[in-house]
Amino acid sequence: KATVSVLNWEMRRVGVLATHVCRSDPRHGLTARRSAMSSDGVGLGDIAQQESAQQAGGAEPSTERTWRERIDVSIAKSRKIRGGNYVQIATVDPVKMEPRNRTVVFRGFAPLALPGGAGAPPCAGESCVMRMITDNRSGKVAEAGAAPAGKQNAEMVWWFAKSSEQYRVRGRLVFVGGGAHPYDGDEALARARREQWGNLSDMAREQFFWRPPGEPYEPQHVPPAGGRGEDGRVLPPPDAFLLMLLFPTAVDYLRLTDNFRQRDCVVDGAWQHARVNA
Repeated sequence: KATVSVLNWEMRRVGVLATHVCRSDPRHGLTARRSAMSSDGVGLGDIAQQESAQQAGGAEPSTERTWRERIDVSIAKSRKIRGGNYVQIATVDPVKMEPRNRTVVFRGFAPLALPGGAGAPPCAGESCVMRMITDNRSGKVAEAGAAPAGKQNAEMVWWFAKSSEQYRVRGRLVFVGGGAHPYDGDEALARARREQWGNLSDMAREQFFWRPPGEPYEPQHVPPAGGRGEDGRVLPPPDAFLLMLLFPTAVDYLRLTDNFRQRDCVVDGAWQHARVNA
């Protein structure tokens, strides 16, 4: 795999986004022409053809757009689909060097930056910071935190079934809350955490008062109903509740209806994009 330094060198050498930016072998992903979905021989290419016919020409033209512009359209198309905002986040167990993956809820883009202006630069004039939540006691926190400072430590996969699009978003996970994370002292991030806690449903808040996840089973103790006190007001967020932010640095976009693929990557502090082979 190419390192960031190699990517930057290639960018300066050819003046366009190198085709190996954030490379992954398409034979192992959602490549429409080569993957088989089941033993009956129906592959992703067949699915793409069926969906193209169903959409009757509704596929988006392969015009010049950044990933951020594209994903806004994808989200809008899937807004009414239950589970359409579920995404997968992959990390690496630093001890066993094994991948770990799980599903979380995407809760919108956040106009946030890390102290000193670090993080993901805007794309097409919009924030790229992707907001989620997690439990401070979950494995992903330790796994992502084991990566060297400033390096990519996670990849998100977001599949849009309605439009047959996949986004693979690589970047750095940052956690806010609990008092032990590097940016807990930043007031803007702490305020965003408090606001997110207040916006949760009562049922979602209760889960952060449960027993530690992944431990041997014990019957749950009774949590504060709805995460609220006896007066009905929402309690302050417990240390277990974390705001989880993904600061993207590379995005691989694939649309199966016409096998269009594009890579976007941050180079010298700005987003650049180019079409690549599917």
